[in-house]
Amino acid sequence: MAARGLVAQWLGAAAMALLVGAAVWPQHAHGFQVRPVRLDLGHRQATAQLVVSNPTARPLLIQAEAFDWSQDQDRDQLLPSGDLIVNPPIFELAPGAQQVVRVGLRRPAQDGVERPHRIWLSQVATAPKEDDSGVQMLLRLSLPVFVTGAGTPAAQTRWQRNAASSELELHNPGARHVHVRELRLLADDASPTRLGACYALPGGRCRWPLPPALRHKALRIEADSDAGPLRSHFDAVVAQ
Repeated sequence: MAARGLVAQWLGAAAMALLVGAAVWPQHAHGFQVRPVRLDLGHRQATAQLVVSNPTARPLLIQAEAFDWSQDQDRDQLLPSGDLIVNPPIFELAPGAQQVVRVGLRRPAQDGVERPHRIWLSQVATAPKEDDSGVQMLLRLSLPVFVTGAGTPAAQTRWQRNAASSELELHNPGARHVHVRELRLLADDASPTRLGACYALPGGRCRWPLPPALRHKALRIEADSDAGPLRSHFDAVVAQ
């Protein structure tokens, strides 16, 4: 894998489908599926596997890549990883076929530390058939992988309302990630507002813009996360 720096901003879902390119043939029924959509490795489990399926009527060529995942505040950064083994790194899937992709650790999990990673599964363009025309959309799935050492402390959460930027922030000064699956904002005289998912890695944060109607209201916060339910509240903010 070429050593290159990549910076990517994500929406925070457990697996994200991204448009990565196009080629000149039909776009119908092109894509692949994978399960599970997250892997957890550590001192008790050094290997895991993904099952990639091709539900389409044509062969697919898939490339697998591993990245170290970090956050500079709320911006995700990905660098090619030397800590994970992904095998096979590239493979062809016949129509209706499945492929097992094995993921393992090159070095043991470090006690007291969580190392976040992401695996990209990307569809690679192949030569079109003679009767193909139109556009084929190429799919990429990004899957989180967490490597957790023995005795790693729990995640921590600290909510902050940024009145200047009209944003709600979740800071994580803890040693493990927090995955917010859904965030709900409640105000006495407004309907509940649901905001999207996000990952706050150790030392990182999530950030959500507040809807204009809620920027100065007293708010109650309810979030579903893999660290359990998260609750907080904020008093009303005086408009400047």
